[in-house]
Amino acid sequence: MSSSFWQDRVFVVTGGARGQGAAEVSRLLAVGAKVVVADVLGSDHPHWSVRGGTTDRLSVVTADISREESWAEILAAAGTLGGSLSGLVNNAGITLRKAVTETTHDEWLAVLNVNLNAAFLGIRHLAPHMADGGSIVNVSSTAGLTGYYSAAYTASKWGLRGLAKAAAIELAARGIRVNTICPGLVDTPMINQPNGGYDAQRATAFYEGNRMMTPLARGADPDEIAGAVMFLLGPDSRFITGADLAVDGGMIGAGIYTRIGRDVGTVQSP
Repeated sequence: MSSSFWQDRVFVVTGGARGQGAAEVSRLLAVGAKVVVADVLGSDHPHWSVRGGTTDRLSVVTADISREESWAEILAAAGTLGGSLSGLVNNAGITLRKAVTETTHDEWLAVLNVNLNAAFLGIRHLAPHMADGGSIVNVSSTAGLTGYYSAAYTASKWGLRGLAKAAAIELAARGIRVNTICPGLVDTPMINQPNGGYDAQRATAFYEGNRMMTPLARGADPDEIAGAVMFLLGPDSRFITGADLAVDGGMIGAGIYTRIGRDVGTVQSP
């Protein structure tokens, strides 16, 4: 991929302070792009994990992206970097591991606001200012491709796919592409640490259960997810829009029978 493509292009990444969002930001900075990180965690936070970049190519907006007024600040930050606004990665997300009958209305709204409504706001406010031929990537999940026991999280991740497909139609006249990636098991704090209502024991069981359902039998490194995002932001995907890309080690394609095959001894474990 030619590094010249990325020069003087500005990309906004939500939830870019750590985990796979930080990997996406670091990848963009490494190829010479300019990046706005929009996150509730600022660059002085101990969990900040973006690597590389200089102050003239990186702007950090500490904001709640589920609030509409935050997007004016994000857009202004993109303008201060110079160059053309060329892409948006709706990466930010939170999880809640509760059954639908145990989820309060406030918890439901909290997940939907960060995971789905913020993505809608990002597209609504940035797309009119985006250069023709730009790219938007929604980060969904394998939970957005199948049934999953966390109702709020699942609904938000299915919603991201629907939002992308509708926006892909509406923005196609300007050559702006809108796609979705669906990561499976990823080695980030959201997955492998107590989170979303799970204690350490249940978090470990959750991780191992997902790993056993993954043909490649491991979690993805965040940089592997970032690679898929870079592909969809870059020129090699210029004829792809409205698509869903599973980056899941084979979980959706063959996960059920992988687990069964390992249990009965017909599939070898790596």
